[in-house]
Amino acid sequence: MDKPLLKSCQACGTEISRYSPFCRHCGHPQGSSLIIGLLILFLVALLSSYIAFMIYCAAHAERFAAP
Repeated sequence: MDKPLLKSCQACGTEISRYSPFCRHCGHPQGSSLIIGLLILFLVALLSSYIAFMIYCAAHAERFAAP
């Protein structure tokens, strides 16, 4: 059973590719909310790691200073 290559946009109803991440007509994202949620979670974890590293470096700046 082959799936059709085109599907309707969730927002405007225009036919788009089944594999398109967004509608080229209205720009509405077509991806799964799970994937978007995981991407946001990854970006938050990355940002918090960066902030923690910067705080650590600021607190221990005298260790990293040249003699």
